[in-house]
Amino acid sequence: MPSDVIFDAETWTLRVRETLTRYSEPLLRDVASKLIKPRTTQPIDEVIDKLVAALDNPPVIDRRIRELPTASRKLLALIGLSRQPRWRVDHLLTLCAMIGHAEGFTPVLAMFESGLLYPETTYSIPDFTSWLGQVGSSEAMAFALPMVAARARGEALELPNLTNEDSPGPQQKSSHNSDGLDWPLRLAALWQQVHSGPVRITQSQAIFKRDLTRLETDDVINSPAADRVAALPDQAAFCLFWARAAGMLEKSADELRAEGFPQTWENSLADVLTDLFAALSRVEPWDPLKGCGISGDSLASFPTVSLMSVLLLTAAPAGVAVEPEAVAAWMWDHHPTWAATLNVEYHESRGTAWMESFFRGLLQPLQIVETIGTAVRLAPFGRYLLASGPEPAATPAFPQTLLVQPNAEVLAYRQGLTPSLISRLTRFARWKGVGPACTLELNAEQTYHGLESGLTLAQVVQTLNQHGMKPVPANVADLLQRWANKRERVTAFASAALVEFTTPADLDTALARGIVTLKLTDRIGMTADGKEPAYTSLRLIGNRDYEAKPLKCIAVADDGVTLTIDTAMADLLLEAEIGKLADPVTGDAPGLRRFRLNVESMRRAANLGFTLTELDSWFQERAGQTLSPAGRLFLLGASTPPAMASTRLIVEVKNAEIADGLMQWPTTNQLIEARLGPTALALPREAFDKFKEVLAEIGVRVEGE
Repeated sequence: MPSDVIFDAETWTLRVRETLTRYSEPLLRDVASKLIKPRTTQPIDEVIDKLVAALDNPPVIDRRIRELPTASRKLLALIGLSRQPRWRVDHLLTLCAMIGHAEGFTPVLAMFESGLLYPETTYSIPDFTSWLGQVGSSEAMAFALPMVAARARGEALELPNLTNEDSPGPQQKSSHNSDGLDWPLRLAALWQQVHSGPVRITQSQAIFKRDLTRLETDDVINSPAADRVAALPDQAAFCLFWARAAGMLEKSADELRAEGFPQTWENSLADVLTDLFAALSRVEPWDPLKGCGISGDSLASFPTVSLMSVLLLTAAPAGVAVEPEAVAAWMWDHHPTWAATLNVEYHESRGTAWMESFFRGLLQPLQIVETIGTAVRLAPFGRYLLASGPEPAATPAFPQTLLVQPNAEVLAYRQGLTPSLISRLTRFARWKGVGPACTLELNAEQTYHGLESGLTLAQVVQTLNQHGMKPVPANVADLLQRWANKRERVTAFASAALVEFTTPADLDTALARGIVTLKLTDRIGMTADGKEPAYTSLRLIGNRDYEAKPLKCIAVADDGVTLTIDTAMADLLLEAEIGKLADPVTGDAPGLRRFRLNVESMRRAANLGFTLTELDSWFQERAGQTLSPAGRLFLLGASTPPAMASTRLIVEVKNAEIADGLMQWPTTNQLIEARLGPTALALPREAFDKFKEVLAEIGVRVEGE
């Protein structure tokens, strides 16, 4: 499978359909007999359609879950509580063993056969046992639809209550509270590092030394946190693996790249924390004591230990804390491989240090747990996520949380930060610190990265102004403008709403009020993303269909250079087009809009690449005629041969027939230098006397010189 992104429901459904097409026909019909129980033999395509439809039918799913063996129901509940649909099969077998069901592959097989769990594969599957034997449990991956696994969350796991009479109760308040932003901020800083340069990964999933050093020397990723009471080893590498599992990074060949933030970051902080918790089950190899000192070939225990450790807290009464020592002791006795992964010095305490580091260093900043002395209990968000507790109240919003300073540094107060704002700032400003007041730096390099990621300069300034306590200082706005100008770029909009204002002053007013963001011409503007502005703030007098042919809206005066615009017929594109060919006439009465062709405007058009054919075509569409002779003169005058000036004697005869005869008769033809018109002939002065004599011989008189 390509990545560890948690997809939407539609994408998961498509995955199920694709997997079902790889089942052999006998296997597919066996699964259908348990999930939809068809009464007649139906075509394969219809069977697949009904299987997919059944997975979106809650009553059907609830009945099939009740029909599963106890071990399978509990395993599906664990998948649902983890919020992670994808699991390695060997981890699923470990989870079964931990809850007292050591039947090996049998519980997983029952879920496959019932159509509630699916193998990930690109090959045909004759039967599930053969598939597992061919792939191997350490490589085999399985997934359940999130909406299916969610239906099993209420299944009783029968986990023990690890509290005692001395355990801190609900009346005791936590000594350490978290705002939930510590890990999102550090992961955002890591995303920024990877976006500036991909991280290379070896075949054994290790990080190249040079890239690892770059991450380990990042002050933001590795700085101690104020709301965390335990440090974690190899924190930079852990953040990298975690960000990949959470869909923040994508693997391309042997590199990890940062393309964009997951869509969840546009939602609430609770949604982001939920996704980060779900991604922990896909982080391996790493643990809170050894860091990355685990071989990639061994079965990592972190995904299963991390899930079961926090679920053990759900068995305690609401608000009652549990000692990490008790959780470690239970894990020592019930996890098949965890004890073997611990160093010898931790055996005497049965891995208590592992639990303390995990709870205090990782889960407490995630708002999953809170600490009371040495004990831990589920925080309100953790109880809501894992124990059907009430949804925590939303934190108050503080939209104005940024302070842009004249030295191009930005202060960001945490109480006003949201995942959406964090992701936006990460794209164009460099994180420098993530303390109570986070600090960022605006610089040329990060501005370039922001523009490359799809932001516009207007969106950058708009973000800083929208969330700022004060407007962006003029010198900082000028810096951003200069940095943006050094990078030539084209922004393409699939569609856009252009707004034409009556006067430039009206457009300036709309820009100041934020109705439009970009100024395209002196009277046309649009929003930064091309979407429609707030029309309630505008008075519309018309609109235009730009898929239709351009309308004739220009009248060319008799002088050939003055162009009068019919404003009722003109569209917005004309404003951008005509300015390339002609200059506006100033001083006209209101409502009258005229432009004038001149030598400079025609040269400007030629420099922009306009040819005579293109100009003729444009004038034909807009004015109903080709470019005027005066316009042609301005455009082509410099390329025509030079005009010749000379003195000639002009003889004008009475009609064209006489002129034709004189031009045809060899005797007179050799005396005529040129014919200037139907009746006008040009002669050299020295040939005039001879010309008169010849004409006199045939009876034609010549008067004048």
